[in-house]
Amino acid sequence: MLSKAVQTKLNEQIQKEAHASNAYLALATWAENKGLPNIAEYFYLASDDERSHMLQLYKYVNANGGSAQLKDSLGKVKDSFKTVLDVFKHVFDLEHGVTLSVNELATWCLQNNEHATFFFLQAFVQEQQDAERNVQEIITVIERMGFEDRNLFYLDKQFKKINQQTAAGGA
Repeated sequence: MLSKAVQTKLNEQIQKEAHASNAYLALATWAENKGLPNIAEYFYLASDDERSHMLQLYKYVNANGGSAQLKDSLGKVKDSFKTVLDVFKHVFDLEHGVTLSVNELATWCLQNNEHATFFFLQAFVQEQQDAERNVQEIITVIERMGFEDRNLFYLDKQFKKINQQTAAGGA
């Protein structure tokens, strides 16, 4: 049975995961409008991933005697960027914010003897670490190759490979 305090904390994280999912949808729209279909697909997959996290948390709360809740308003998401580098720096900030939140939640659970929830969160902790590293690698590639139109075509093609790896469970 979840304590009210941990239930509140988990519901806050549910909200953050839902917001991240919506933010990735806005980024997918940006990429679609720029003629970058594979980058758009990357963001659609990222949105699905964040929604999956939200559902895992939702089910965990409900399965453990709590009541999962999602607020009507998730807040505004940024959807206007000058360059693809700006987009991925925003993605890094988004992922880093989720990482901080998950880490704070895990620390709080450990300090408050919510051991089952602490162990449940370990997969999220690891996945966030991987997500930040992957986005930083993308930023490094963009910085090295530049983001002129001719390079965007090549970059978008590279995302087709990334998406295939992600769909196969490799990234």
